[in-house]
This record gives sequence, structure tokens and C-alpha cells, in this order.
Amino acid sequence: MSESGLNNVQLKRRNRGLVLKLIATGQCGSRIELSQKTGLAKMTVSYIVGEFLENGVLEEREKVQVEGKGRNPVQLCVSPNAPKLLGVNLYRERCTVILCDLQLNILKKTEFLITEENAHSIPEHIFQAVDSVLCLYPGEKIYGIGIGAIGPVDNRRGKILEPPNFYGLHDLELKKEMEERYHMPVFFDGESNCAAITEKYYGNGSGCDDFIYVDLANGVGAGLVVNGKLYTNASGMVCELGHTSIDWRGIPCECGNRGCLERYISSNVIEGQLRDAVGEEKTFFEFCREMEGAIKRREEDGMDFAERDIKMDAIFCGMAEKLACGITGFVNGLNPQKIIIGHDGYWIPDLYLQKAERQVNERQIARKYRGIRIVKSHFGSEATVYGCVGALLTAVFEGRLF
Repeated sequence: MSESGLNNVQLKRRNRGLVLKLIATGQCGSRIELSQKTGLAKMTVSYIVGEFLENGVLEEREKVQVEGKGRNPVQLCVSPNAPKLLGVNLYRERCTVILCDLQLNILKKTEFLITEENAHSIPEHIFQAVDSVLCLYPGEKIYGIGIGAIGPVDNRRGKILEPPNFYGLHDLELKKEMEERYHMPVFFDGESNCAAITEKYYGNGSGCDDFIYVDLANGVGAGLVVNGKLYTNASGMVCELGHTSIDWRGIPCECGNRGCLERYISSNVIEGQLRDAVGEEKTFFEFCREMEGAIKRREEDGMDFAERDIKMDAIFCGMAEKLACGITGFVNGLNPQKIIIGHDGYWIPDLYLQKAERQVNERQIARKYRGIRIVKSHFGSEATVYGCVGALLTAVFEGRLF
């Protein structure tokens, strides 16, 4: 095929993917809207939509009748018969497998805990989980498999490198193993990258082209969206915000550096500090909820913090300050419009994220000209679970699977 012919095929595929993305993410619901949004000719849009209708990917539904407004308008929607997305989220403590549709409605979710005993047979456990999901949907058309994995990763080779505190596991070629077993397309990336691009498609990043997604859990990851695209480079390595040093003489980190951000603000670190402060074995989530209650009582009823609340408040304030410190350098380098916090970070009381936001905006270099917002993920604490299909979604929306 000539170069012009190849480019023409690629353009057609990209246009199909773009049309499907705009409908699946709720940005367009009619042919006219699609033509206006994409700049494609009405005839081209009608042809693409017609193909999707014929193949059962889209369907037309009548919108609710508005009295006195004439005929019911017809809306384009993703069909229940459209191919689905299979996703695997592999993190330090657990692995989650989901089957969802193109609008990110989860049809089935299963997960297993990762322990010292089963860590060295993770691929086999993933296969069992995927098999159990597929057995419930025999004959279902599936676009492929998306994997969002604990980092550091090499996303070009589909390999998990050597994550700290991951039972000594390293160089896991999970993408290759999944392809060999299931004989379908597999798309792999770090879980923070996957969550970031999914936030761009469906979540709180949909209205901006430049943002940083911060994955705060037992570690701190980040995904960068720049000019509306997920930031990647030739190395295949992903952003490691958690290993940005905020104190060159600070706490030693397993990565070999000192003062790494995740050694100060990871949810397990803060959980440990809170347990020591109040003498109770609660989880990070439970402490966050308790602190939220104390803040609410103070704001609504004028009640002073109790002694334990004062101790917890000091720890959360310290967390906010260190988070702001770590983020400010990225803000000065990338100039994002907003920061999105997900995973366990979703549970942090708003008061402390507001503190972090103020501190970032007091320190960032362009503070006189613009402000940076810090918001929580649209997907809450499940950001990386929904996000595990992010790399697969990108392939679909770029037309690579048509």
C-alpha cells in the first residue's frame, strides 16, 4: 500500500475512534454535534455512525418528549451489545479485575489480596480472576485487556520493573503473558498514567488539557496530561512523583534516595503516625472520617477540637504542607491547570487539601497571574480500578482496534 493510502486508512480509523469517544464520554449525542465538534463533513459523520449502528456498537434512542416541542429528538448512545473492556489493576496489596462497557459502567469486579504467600504466583492468580469473569460472559465481544500496574514500569515493553516493598518481585512481563494466554490485544501502563487518562476522558480532567493526577496510597504516583494527551517519552518510564526528594538529608528511601515524598505522605505512613498519636489501631480511612466529623462539629456547632483531634489535625496539616512542597516543583515545571488527587487521597478531609492548594499558590512562580486548583478524583478511591482500562481506551479512541 502506498504511503498516501496508508495515511488515508489511518485517518479513517482515527476519525472512527474520535466519533466513538465523543459519544461514549457524553460530549456529543447527535450527528450535528459530532460534525461541529470534529470539523468532519456531515456526510462523513453519517457514514461513520452508520457503520457503528450496523455493527451494533451504537444505537439510536428517543430522548424524553418535551411538551409542545414537536418530534422526539433522537440521541446516539453506546449499544449494550458493543464490545466491552477487560481491565487488570495490579497494586501492592491487591489485584482487581473488571469488565466494563465503553461508558465505564462496571459489569463485574473481582479481586484478590496479594500476600507474601501468593506474591510469586501473581500471574496465575490473575489468570484465575480473568477466567472467572470471562466465564460469566461467554461469547461477549471484548476490545482487549487494559493493565494498570504498580510502578516503576516500562510501558513500552509491558514490564513491571522493581517496585519498592513488592515482595522482591521484579521484571514481570505481564503484558506478554496476558497476550500469550488470551490471544487478544493487551495495553499496559503504570496505574497512575491509566487513572490520569481515564480522568481526562470521563472525570475531573475532562474540561482541561493540562493537569497532574496524584495517586496517593501506600506510595505516591503521578500521571501527567499535557496538551490533552498523556505525557510519555522514549524511555518507557513513568513519572515517579513519590520519589521527588523534599529533604536531601531526610528519611532514607528504598529507592536509594533520601527525603522522598512518599516517605512522608503515603497513607500507610500517615496512618502509622495517627495510630501512635492517639493509641488506636484504626485505618487511614477511619481516621479521615473521624477528622471530618471533628471539623464539621467545629464549623457547625462551634465546638473546639478535643485533645486527640488536635493531635490528628497537626499530622494532617503536616501532610498538607509536604504534599504542597512536593507538588510545587511539578507545578513550576509543567504549569498545569489543576491537580487531581485519587486513591486513598480521596478520603483526606477537604480542609487539608484546601491548605495544600493555598500553599501551592503562595509558592508557585506564576502566582500573580493564575491559580492552581486541587480537586478530588471523579472516581474517588477507585480511581485506579476504573483507570486500569485507560491504556485500552486510548487504543479504542485512537481507532487502533477497528
